[in-house]
Amino acid sequence: MVALRRVGSFFVGGRRITVTGKALRHVQYSHNVVTDYDPNGSYRIEQAYVQYFLPEQPRYRTPMLLVHGGGLTGAQWEDTPDGRPGWLWRFLEAGIAVYVIDNVERGRAGWCAIDSEWPDAPVMRSDEEAARFYRFSFAGHQFPMEAMDGLSGQTVPRWPSTSKLQAGAVRKAIERIGDVIVLGFSQGGGLSFQAADTDRIRIKACIGIEPHGVPTQFQSGIPRIPALMVFGDFIEQDAYWRDMARRGRDALDAWSRAGGRAEVCNLPELGIRGNTHMMMMDRNSDAIATLLVERLDQWRDERAFD
Repeated sequence: MVALRRVGSFFVGGRRITVTGKALRHVQYSHNVVTDYDPNGSYRIEQAYVQYFLPEQPRYRTPMLLVHGGGLTGAQWEDTPDGRPGWLWRFLEAGIAVYVIDNVERGRAGWCAIDSEWPDAPVMRSDEEAARFYRFSFAGHQFPMEAMDGLSGQTVPRWPSTSKLQAGAVRKAIERIGDVIVLGFSQGGGLSFQAADTDRIRIKACIGIEPHGVPTQFQSGIPRIPALMVFGDFIEQDAYWRDMARRGRDALDAWSRAGGRAEVCNLPELGIRGNTHMMMMDRNSDAIATLLVERLDQWRDERAFD
């Protein structure tokens, strides 16, 4: 049972552009509505969408911001592809206030349809690439492959050139929220650590779920902010992920040198096995959510936040 005092949303970031000199286009909107469309005018683009869920009795005064991965949206935190409650619901059940971002050009943030505003073409992850990258090929993995359509259906295009815009949107969201625990997945994990490097006041803890794009060095003077990176199974069997895990450990070493508290969590070492890159969707996703809440409780008790 989850009792919420408020559910809402807002947009952050973005910029306004003006289009001129474009020809009218003849457009049929429905079988009986045909008109000339004028593409000229003023538009707002590059904003991010943030939805929030505030419990009646929060476990902590500090809320959590969930930052999705590349080619995905905030939907990845909702139900799993096979219909079980996702981490969003599990955190709410634990009494944690949660903000969920749909970053620039993802989900309900929309995307830019104005020619030449972004320099590159979008890319989209195929099922075959997903199986390789997400480590679905290893025997004993926990992802529900019978529900692969559920993951494919929430995969969206991404523009490689927008990562700086996305980093800025995460910072803008944090400015709007205030004190926050940031939990980011994959690309979102890198964006979360980038935000933590620039906002030492508001970010109280940083969790990266198999992140990439984490800075290789941090500004000195991180005030003992706790940071955790979580890695699943089959890492040592995959050259790409061995390198990613090494980069993550190197980044945490840099975090420690800058004054922060850093920890790596390898799930198999805790007896939690079979996890893919998509651990928030794996069959044992609840066990990992429970582990994260326990770690947050520990940090709360250590007065990292309240």
